[in-house]
This record gives sequence, C-alpha cells and structure tokens, in this order.
Amino acid sequence: MPEFRPIPDEDVDAFQSLVSYAFRPEQGPFDESDLEDLPAGAEIGDRYGLYDGDDLLTACKHIDFRTHVRGDVHDLHGLSAVASSPDQRRQGYVRDLLAESLAQSRSDEVAFSALWPFKRSFYGQYGWATGTRAVSHDVDPSALSFAPDHDHGQFVTLDADDWERAAAVHDAHGERFDLTMDRTEEWWRKRVFSGWDDDPYAYGWERDGDLAAYATYSFESGDDGKTLQVRDWAFVDHDARLALLRFLADHDSQVDTVSVWTHTSEDLLDLVPDADDVEAELNLCPMVRLVDVRDALEALSYPAGVDADLVLDVSDPLADWNDDAFRVTVADGAATVERTTAAAGDADASIA
Repeated sequence: MPEFRPIPDEDVDAFQSLVSYAFRPEQGPFDESDLEDLPAGAEIGDRYGLYDGDDLLTACKHIDFRTHVRGDVHDLHGLSAVASSPDQRRQGYVRDLLAESLAQSRSDEVAFSALWPFKRSFYGQYGWATGTRAVSHDVDPSALSFAPDHDHGQFVTLDADDWERAAAVHDAHGERFDLTMDRTEEWWRKRVFSGWDDDPYAYGWERDGDLAAYATYSFESGDDGKTLQVRDWAFVDHDARLALLRFLADHDSQVDTVSVWTHTSEDLLDLVPDADDVEAELNLCPMVRLVDVRDALEALSYPAGVDADLVLDVSDPLADWNDDAFRVTVADGAATVERTTAAAGDADASIA
C-alpha cells in the first residue's frame, strides 16, 4: 500500500525530476545540477509524496496562504506541483495523492484548498470548482491615453524592500474581493519582485507622500511586436487606477501592446472611449474546494440578521469525512454544523 509522507531533503532531486518532466519536458531529462539554477521562490512550500517503499510514485506541494472570505482571513493550502513519472500514470496514484493531500490539510486545520488546473474536468471530478474569474486585455497603449496626466502625484521605482508599502496598496485594493491572498514578506520578495526567468520592473505612484498604486511588468517580443506584460498591479482608488493607465499609455513609443488582467468588475471596456480598441477575454482562474465541511462552514461569518436551520446532503468523491448529511444552524452571525441521520435533507450539494 503506497504511503503518503513528507519528501526529505535527500529526495529533492527525485521530486524535481517528476516536476520537470510534468511541466517542462521540452528541457530534457532533469539533472541534479539544475537544482542550483532554480528560480527565486522555488523552495516555497512543503513537499509531499506517495511512496512505494523508497520509490517516489507521485508528488505535490502545499503552499501556505491566508485568504480573505466574507471579511475574515482563513488558512488556505495552495496545491502545487502535482506530478508523477510517465511509468506510474493511470494507476490511481494521483487520486490517492489528492485524497491524502486533503487529509493532511485537515490535520493542519486548513479550511480551503486551491490550485491552478492543467484541466478543469480532471480536478472537477475530485471536488475542486472554479473560484474566481478574470478578464485579460490586450490594448494599444495609445488607447489608454484618455487617462489624465498624473501631475498631482509622482512615479517612483520600487524594489523588494518596499514590499510593506506595496502590501498596503494590495490589501486596500483586494478587500473588496473574496479569496484575496494575505501575502507574506517572502512571497513579495520572491514571487512579486522576483521572477522565474527574469525580474520584473516595478514602479509605484505616490500621492501626498503615500503609495497609492503600483505595477510590476516585463517586456516580451513576438510576431505581433513588443508587449508590455503587467504581472501584478493594485490601486487604492479610481484616481490611482487612472494614474497607472496613463503610465502604461506613456510606453506607446516602446511597445505595440499592453497586456493586463483585471477582476471582472474592473475590466477596461467601460473606461476606454472605444471598446473596439480592446481585445478582452474572460478567463477561469484557480479552482477551490472546502477541506472539511463542518470546520469550514463553522469558520465562516454569516449576516447578523440571518437565522437558518437546514440539512445538507453533501457528496464528496475524495474525502469520506465530507460525504454525509449535515445540519447547519445559523444564528447571530455564526453557524453550528453537526452530522445528522435525518431521513431527508433540505438540499443536495456536491462538495464543489
């Protein structure tokens, strides 16, 4: 019977070999010397594997996050680097790994699990569902010149030591959206101000001495010309957003296209004078699921004026502790959740 356990340091090369084959096979077989060339931030997270004796069959990572849901902050495991060697596939090992991953998250008292899928139907069959959506935009920088000159503020360069100032902007921007991550200093330094292949440019807009917006970005060349790719951005209000757009517009002598992603409520189509100047596409973003129904529903906040008493028949293909009927009682902004043997529930719900 395969065993799920943490991957020790002496097996890091075996782990990286699985990940390299799964996600970067065109680079050829993994070599142990490649460990020296891993990008900043690659070591973030806890590695786990499914073992047959000393043989690593399949592997994953848990990355610790804190995420905002209904105004509160909750623990979330980012499930990453799910990989197996080609000779171990189609034997049910990934399913077993995912089940053990959830059991580990439950043991760690983590309420949510999230991942970026290679295929939504694959993880959908195991209970993850799309949690957020975003709009990607490709636009000629001149189309952003409608934004006024930012003469009542100034742009300054930023680096990793400015992470706290940028974090304040990020948090102010993200407080309107569920599943906004509460980023750590390590994440800012190694994932925002550093990159896998190259570090981004980073600029912030100061107003009255306070940072009110920031953007990190890089330049890419392709068949259609040069693109300014915004990697990360945030702003505290609409004025600060316009300042960023003007900043991007001022790159019209350098690039043919500005590419930027936004929340669905902040797309550019209602801002630019002519929507035909924008190529916009709706994108499905990370998939999310509850780790433990009872613990997660009790951890969430509820509207103070709501009273409820209902039974949910929950189906979960991966976690048997969720595959049950639960009585949910809500009062005074909190929920009590208990297993029940009620003959019939008020609603059937998949874990997704």
